[in-house]
Amino acid sequence: MAVRTRPRAAALAGLLVAVAPFTMGAAQPGPAVDTGRADLAASLPLGSKDLPETRSTQRLAAGVALTTIVRGRVAPGDHWTVDVAIPAGELPPSPDPDAPSSVLGTRDAATAVAARLTAAGYRPSVVEERNPAYADLPAGTQGFTVQVGRFPDPAGANALVKKLKPLGFKGVGTFSGGERTQTDGPWVLHELVIDPHRFTGRIEEFHGGSQTGRRTTSELAALGGALAAVNGGYFVMDPAAGAPGQPIGAVVEHGRLLHEATGGRIAAILRDGGRRVEFTGLRTTLLLRLRGGTHTVAGLNRSPGLIPNCGQPGDRPSPAPLMDVTCTKPDETVVLTPEYGSAPPAGPGAQAVLDPAGTVVSVGPRDGRPVPAGDTVVQSIGTEADWLTGNLPVGSRVSLEGTVTDGQGHEVRFGPDDSVIAGGPKLLTGGTPDIRPVADGLVHPGDPSYFYGWGVRRNPRTAIGTDRAGRIILFQADGRRPGYSQGLSLDEEAGVLRAFGATDAMNLDGGGSSAMYTARTGLVGRPSDPTGERPVGNALLVLPSAARR
Repeated sequence: MAVRTRPRAAALAGLLVAVAPFTMGAAQPGPAVDTGRADLAASLPLGSKDLPETRSTQRLAAGVALTTIVRGRVAPGDHWTVDVAIPAGELPPSPDPDAPSSVLGTRDAATAVAARLTAAGYRPSVVEERNPAYADLPAGTQGFTVQVGRFPDPAGANALVKKLKPLGFKGVGTFSGGERTQTDGPWVLHELVIDPHRFTGRIEEFHGGSQTGRRTTSELAALGGALAAVNGGYFVMDPAAGAPGQPIGAVVEHGRLLHEATGGRIAAILRDGGRRVEFTGLRTTLLLRLRGGTHTVAGLNRSPGLIPNCGQPGDRPSPAPLMDVTCTKPDETVVLTPEYGSAPPAGPGAQAVLDPAGTVVSVGPRDGRPVPAGDTVVQSIGTEADWLTGNLPVGSRVSLEGTVTDGQGHEVRFGPDDSVIAGGPKLLTGGTPDIRPVADGLVHPGDPSYFYGWGVRRNPRTAIGTDRAGRIILFQADGRRPGYSQGLSLDEEAGVLRAFGATDAMNLDGGGSSAMYTARTGLVGRPSDPTGERPVGNALLVLPSAARR
């Protein structure tokens, strides 16, 4: 397919355009203990200043060093309890295993549940849950939880959950150390620092050759020949939201746009093989150019009508980003390039198949049949399907062009050594915390429990940042493992990165997806999923100079 772009437009993929179970116990430090980097803060902003801490650093290559920090101890007051669901705030089950486990409600609703528990012979507590101040959300009350019981291990909490169920109560065991305002740890943190003045390799986004399907970070790293890697951005897990493994938000590889942006949400642009990193909100505009004019394309390498995390005009229920919500749109056109990597999605509507030169070779229903390697598929639903069948006849020529703009509306150009990975929220700007949960779609209208569980409580985290010397920091924190590592709240994550010397930083996917790998040690740390390392959609690879793909 011969594709043209407007001057300075972004490249489009494949179209020839340049552009565990929890255990209580002592945390185990790493082997060779030393003081770490000279510019690493003497004390991290986690717990009290007198907490025990070990730091071990190993050199992976010239200009590449991995520091592991084990800090803190199990606090005497840490315990397990049961959060009891508040009926007025209950939500449908989420397919996302990282969805918040506790449900907040109003004070009155929580008090009513507590009264029922008291009448049943229990001694519940109504707890006000608060959030710290963020750039676009003042400090305040998130809501109220109802807690009952105090246990030294999860077995006691789980037993109470079973006892409460016949009485009409739904509950879940939770650990007090997950609360941002409690615990002395422990924490296990991994900081990978790449100095572009000394390192001769590259840092790139990598999806393994297909925009669909899932592999673990370790598998992606091995496939790409990486020296080291961390998990990447958000991706589809629920088949009802699209093809599992499909990325969410802007993705660029070697200057080629592979997925549209989640309108205005933050992304990291890795320039010159990852030697420079820019953080900015991105938007994409995609157009089909055909005889007689142009036509707007809503999406790239995703299912028509399904928009994970929303963020596009006309999306329902939200044209603004909304984390872990799949918006819908009844009438739209999408393009699936060869990098989509699997058969086109089936369903109502119509599709046109284009050969590599951009000539329409077939028009028909969205039957889900595989297409020849190298072909591009245009799919339309609703009224857009009528447009497709009336305007893309067999034999016609079609080209795709796209434009990427930043938060100020300026066009962003990409070269062959540039890549982009999406994430969110932003953590630091110019050395100052800059977390905007409302703009980033983390605060769900009518559902205070979502952001409380996702951002205020502690979870495993992964992030990318830069410091004043131009070094790139890839960061990963283990979490959800009481006795080994608690994880971090968003504001703690920003504080730790700031202590590492980062001036600008962005959060990547976390929870069970959070992982770090090195070719020397294999998987670093302990993923939080009981089944082990989670398959993800993409990763950030640190590649030796000989591993250019």
